[in-house]
Amino acid sequence: MKLILIHGRSQGFSQTGLKEAEIRLKWINALYEGLKKNNLDLPISENDIIFPYYGDVLDNLVKEYEKPVIGITARGTSTNTEEIKFFREFLEEVAVNAEISKDTISSKLDSQYRERGFLNWEWIQAILRAIDNKTPWGEASIKKFTYDVFLYLTVDPIREAIDNEIIKHFTSEPCVVVGHSLGSIVSYNTLSSKRSGQMDVKKLITVGSPLGIQAIKNRLAKPLKIPKSVKNGWFNGYDDSDYVALNPLTKAFFNVEPDEIENKKDVKNQTDNHHGIEGYLNDKDIAEQIYSALVDLK
Repeated sequence: MKLILIHGRSQGFSQTGLKEAEIRLKWINALYEGLKKNNLDLPISENDIIFPYYGDVLDNLVKEYEKPVIGITARGTSTNTEEIKFFREFLEEVAVNAEISKDTISSKLDSQYRERGFLNWEWIQAILRAIDNKTPWGEASIKKFTYDVFLYLTVDPIREAIDNEIIKHFTSEPCVVVGHSLGSIVSYNTLSSKRSGQMDVKKLITVGSPLGIQAIKNRLAKPLKIPKSVKNGWFNGYDDSDYVALNPLTKAFFNVEPDEIENKKDVKNQTDNHHGIEGYLNDKDIAEQIYSALVDLK
């Protein structure tokens, strides 16, 4: 049996200064912390923990496709309507989750732009400033997070390259999959793909997942459903101060009728922005979910 850990964005060496093995070890050590809180040990060998690493692949692909959004100014530069629409929809929902009103956002907007409507970069820049002021997410971090998610969802070569990096690590051997952040979107896509036929995923566990955000759901294949390759359920954990993951994967936000996804909202993620993987894997209940799913495989 295998435990497959699927990471999110911003894991390339140029951003972390860490090699693949070092990032993998961070995940494993955090999981050990969570297991220790349950007086449990890892029920499988560390050699059976698979860490499909696509950090450098994503960074290189983003550089190739990079548009002016990464360096947008107060006046804005991008003319890609779909890109602007995604940024507005995504960031407005994050702002709502952070209890930031449109009046507050408007106060961050230069008066000369206030009559131009919401579908422009000036409005998006104002949302970014408001989020920066209200939450632990820095303006640059949330901007890059949004951009990377947008590119994965809308640029076929990027999505295919990342999905290929993940799928090649799956066999017909039973496994448990843990997806974090963008990795939860990647997990959902790959496990739902036509190439998932031989996959035997006993349980899918997502943490810090933005799948419940409308801008993301709108760009996923319909109908939404628990992937057929997932045999024994889907568990989703999040911190209610993790504003990109605050929408639970319930019928209201991610309807997979007739099935249901089990949600845990009271994770206390101690990382700076309440989104880091260490603060999820060292959670007592999330670690117990992973342990139980692995034990059930024996």
